[in-house]
Amino acid sequence: MLNDKTIAEFKEYLTSGRWEEDFCYRTPDGQAEMLDFIEAIFDLCETADKVISKRLYRQMGEAFHT
Repeated sequence: MLNDKTIAEFKEYLTSGRWEEDFCYRTPDGQAEMLDFIEAIFDLCETADKVISKRLYRQMGEAFHT
């Protein structure tokens, strides 16, 4: 399971410029791996959005029916 510390560290890695620097020094295969990882994070965010939205809509529906 992800935790706040891991997410904060990765965010710092991205915003500090270290990700871009690492990307430049990687081979094309390494760059593709880094981009695949970012794409996996986007997919994760989309899945989380769907799950959370479904739960919130259900919760809102229950509130209106009580």
